[in-house]
Amino acid sequence: MSAPPLRIGIAGVGRMGRHHAPNLAQRVVGAELVAACSPVADELAWARDTLGVAHGYGDYAQLLAHPGLDAVFLATPTTLHADQIVGALEAGKHVFSEKPLALNLADCLRVEAVAAKHPRQNAMIGYVRRFDPSYRDAYDKISAGAIGRPFLARSQTTDKNDASGFFVRYAGASGGILLDMSVHDIDTVRWLLGAKARSACSRPARSPSTKACAKSATSTTPSRRSSSTAARSRRSTRRGRWRTATRR
Repeated sequence: MSAPPLRIGIAGVGRMGRHHAPNLAQRVVGAELVAACSPVADELAWARDTLGVAHGYGDYAQLLAHPGLDAVFLATPTTLHADQIVGALEAGKHVFSEKPLALNLADCLRVEAVAAKHPRQNAMIGYVRRFDPSYRDAYDKISAGAIGRPFLARSQTTDKNDASGFFVRYAGASGGILLDMSVHDIDTVRWLLGAKARSACSRPARSPSTKACAKSATSTTPSRRSSSTAARSRRSTRRGRWRTATRR
C-alpha cells in the first residue's frame, strides 16, 4: 500500500506564495495542497480558481485547525515567521518557512527552543542552494578534498532590477538586502566551508580598514553549540559581491 499524501496548507499566496503553491499542488510527489491562508480575499480566490484549493482561511489559527492537516508552508512576511513556526509546531504540524527565520536573534533562539521540544515535527527554513545540483557538486568536491582545504569563498548574488521600488518598500518587513537576500550567501559559505561561526561582519569593499568591522561583529547563527571560528566578510553593496574568509 502506498503512503497517504502529506496534506499541506500554505500561508501567504502573494508574490512568493504563487511560486510555491503550484509546485505543492501539481509537482511535488506525495503532497496535497488542501488549504490556503491569506488576509487578502483576491489571493484566496486565486488559489481556489487556479489550483482548485477549496478551503481558504483569512486567519492563521483557522488554517492550523483545518481537519487532517499535516504540514504548513509559510510564504508570509518575515516579521510573521517566528510566531507562525512556533504556532505550527505547537499545533503538531510540520512546517517549512521561507527564509529568513526572523529579523532578530532572540526570535531565532525562541523558535529553536520550541523546535527542540517537538522532535516529532520537522521544521525547515528554505535555504534552497543546499539542494541545487551545482552547489551540491561543489560541496562534494570540497568534502572529498579535491581542491585542498579552502579558507575563502567569494559569493556574488544578483537579481532583476526592480523598477517599481517594491523591494525597497518591503525591506522593513523582510530585512532588506542583508537579511532577506544575503542570508543565502552566508548560509552557503558556512555550509561549503564547514564553518560554525559565532560572529561575522560586513563592510564596503572599498573600506580602507577592517578595524571598524571587527569591532561591530554580530552573531549570525542561533546555535549555542557554535565553535569559536572567526569569520569576516566583505561586501560591495553596488555589485552585491561577498568575500568571506574563515579561519579555524
